[in-house]
Amino acid sequence: MEAELQREVFARLAAADGIHYLGELGDEALHDWGGVHEFFHEFVLIDRSAGRLALIVAADD
Repeated sequence: MEAELQREVFARLAAADGIHYLGELGDEALHDWGGVHEFFHEFVLIDRSAGRLALIVAADD
């Protein structure tokens, strides 16, 4: 698990040219199970040298 987090999350964060935090989308963006997890953090990572765009979603629970 730790190696996967390093590869899939932390390495991408380190390589990103731009990191954008997505703000609250409002109640209209919730799906049927939206209340199961209360707090999400969504980041869009841009790595221009690799031509890569990544979305990282993390929950607080």
